[in-house]
Amino acid sequence: MTKVAAAYFSGSGTTSTTAASVIEGVVAAGAEILDARIIGEDIIEDQRQSDQLATRLDERDAIIFGTPTFIGSVSGQLKTFFDAMAPRWFTQKWRNKVAVGFTASSLAAGDKAGAFTAISAFVMQMDMIWVGTGAGFQENMNTNGFYLGLAQLLQPRSS
Repeated sequence: MTKVAAAYFSGSGTTSTTAASVIEGVVAAGAEILDARIIGEDIIEDQRQSDQLATRLDERDAIIFGTPTFIGSVSGQLKTFFDAMAPRWFTQKWRNKVAVGFTASSLAAGDKAGAFTAISAFVMQMDMIWVGTGAGFQENMNTNGFYLGLAQLLQPRSS
C-alpha cells in the first residue's frame, strides 16, 4: 500500500479544510495517509518533536505540502518546518519521494504562485519528485493559471 503524508500548516482553519479534502482523496485512492498538521509546538518549542515527525515522514512514499498563502509566499510556520527538515538534505533521506502542494488564499490569484515556488524549491532541494496538477482546463481555458499545485480560492470573510 502506498504511504502518503499531508504536512501542512493552517492558521485560521481554512487551509485545514482544504487539507481534509486532499486527505479524503488520498484515502479514496486506496493509500494510507498520515495527517501531519504542523503546529508551533512541533517546530519551535520542542525540536525533538520535529525529529519524531521527520522520522514519520521518512517512512512515507509521498508527501503533500500545504499552506495558506501569506504575503505572496508560504506561512512562516511552514518555512520553519522546511528549515527543520534540513538534515534530510544532507542524507538525501527524501530522495525520489513524490511531492505535491496546495495553498489557499482569499483572492483568485492571491500570489499563490509565490507559495508554489517556495514549496517546489524546497522539494527540488530535497531531491524529491514534484508532481503538478496538469492542465485543469475548463472550456479550453485554465481559469486559475496554476499548474504547480492545487490553488484553493477561499471566500473572503464578511465584515
